[in-house]
Formats: sequence, C-alpha cells, structure tokens
Amino acid sequence: MKSALLLLAATALAQSPAPATSTLPTFEVASVRVSGPNIPQRTNVPLDNGNVYGTLSPDDARTAAGGYFIATHQPLWRFISFAYQLSGTQEMALRFSIFSGIPKSGAPFWVTGSFDAPPEYFDISARASADTSIDQMRLMMRSLLADRFHLVTHTTTASAPVFALRLVHPGILGPHLHPHSASDTCAAVIASDSSLPPPTTALSSIGSLPPACGVIANVPSAEPGQHYGGRAIPMSLFATSVPTMTGLAATPRPVVDQTGLAGLYDFTLHWIHDRAATDSAVSDNIASFHEALKSQLGLELKPTRAPIELLIIDHIDHPTEN
Repeated sequence: MKSALLLLAATALAQSPAPATSTLPTFEVASVRVSGPNIPQRTNVPLDNGNVYGTLSPDDARTAAGGYFIATHQPLWRFISFAYQLSGTQEMALRFSIFSGIPKSGAPFWVTGSFDAPPEYFDISARASADTSIDQMRLMMRSLLADRFHLVTHTTTASAPVFALRLVHPGILGPHLHPHSASDTCAAVIASDSSLPPPTTALSSIGSLPPACGVIANVPSAEPGQHYGGRAIPMSLFATSVPTMTGLAATPRPVVDQTGLAGLYDFTLHWIHDRAATDSAVSDNIASFHEALKSQLGLELKPTRAPIELLIIDHIDHPTEN
C-alpha cells in the first residue's frame, strides 16, 4: 500500500483481503514483550512513513540497521503503521474515529489509546539478514504481527469529506516551496558506508531543512510557533501529513493532493500555534496556519469529497509468549 489516496471514483466501500502471511518474509528470530514502566522509548529503525513526530536527529541514518530491529516502549499502532506503511491520514484513522464518513478502524483501545489515556506498550527486538531493506522489514513485521498478535486486516476504500490541497494560482509556487535540486546529495549521505560523515541540517534559500531526504519534520528556530520543513518530498506526502502537523482543530478532514505538482519538493512552513490556547483562541491558530499555507507555499485547502483508502483491523490479540 504505497498511497493513502486513490484517484478512482468510489461511492461505496470496497474491500480487499491482506496478503497471506505465508507468502511474506519473516525475521530469523524475534522477541515480543510487554514494556515496563521505566523503559525508555526508542527505536533503531524509523517507524514513520516520512512524517516525523518531532525533530530529526542528524545522526539518524534511517536505514534497516544491518538487519537488527530494536524498538522499546512503543504502542502497537506504531508497529502496525510501520508494517503497512500507513500515511498520516491512515494512521490517524487507525487511532481515532475523528474523520466524518470514514468507517471505524476496529482497533481496540489497548492498541491505540486515546487523546487523554495511553495504550499498552511493547518491546520488540528481531534479527534479519544484514542486507535487509526497510521495505523488506515492513513485510517481516506484518508476519510477526500476524504470528504473535494474530493480527488480521483488510483494506477498504470510502468516499469521504476531505480538503483538497491546491495551488492558489495555477503554476505559481509560494516563496518557501521549491522543486528539489538534483545537486542536493542528502540521499547519498544517508548510506550504510560508515566512512561518510553524518548528515547535517541543510540551510537552503528557504531556511533550515531536515537532515534527511523524503521526510517532513520540525526544524530548529529561535522564533515562536510551529516550524516544519521537508526535503525532497512528493506533494502527496505533504498533503497526508497536514492533519498531523496542524492538529485536528485546524484540519478536521483528510487532505488529498490536487496540486498537480509532480516530482519532489523542498519546503519550510512557519505559523503561530498556541498549544495552550483557550477555545476563543483556536480560530486564531487556524487562521495562522491557513494564511501561512497561502503566503509561504502558495497553497490552499478546499472542501470536497474523495476516496480514501484505510486499513481495517478484523482481529487482534494480546501477544503470545516468546
């Protein structure tokens, strides 16, 4: 599942079963444990799909770590999101029943938690061959989840209210949105060759960018508010990441890419968002984001309907013992 967005018309639900786990690769050895209360939260393999929750460390190589997978104190929804390469929209639909017109994911509370209560946490360590890629490791995680948690899923497509991400003026980009330069070697720096220096935050003509290509993350700034950047990203990734960047008060619908912009882009986006704001200030936060989107990137959100592909949990159990 490489995209959360389908461009075909759909007015009813369409279902398709998940691949049989017997056809998927498996880890050579794996351990699953309920996490303890004092275990630090970490992972040596990136569990996101390009939308990073926080600032990306310059020494994060974003590789499959030589076939070793070690993740501690993680909610199960993160392992599911990693295994099925869920977009920001799909991940939020899995965790919360917040989008109108979209079926519930079927994930139980102990998997997802809620806005004010945590889920259960797990430690998973596993080993595969040293040349395993992240995409291969995703499939191995599907096998592990099916074997140890008895996870059964299917995908479904629903026509739902969305926001369409569009250019304010056709063919005109905002001052903080640029086509990614072929001379930017950030992808080459992030390699398994230990002789290469670690990646560093790029300072471009539009400001600081994350140290890695293909991700959206917080970028350092001494100014107040929210500061995000992306380096060599498709606009489809930007669109599906908007609700997780802004919060649901600003973007209460899924966002689909209708910019018509092909290829990869660099961007920076800054807006004021008072996370401790009272209800009376929420509208100011929303206006701040929408104005920044327009003035900095030349983009806007327009309400419409579109088909959204989702992951549905048919069955899941607490893990079997090692």
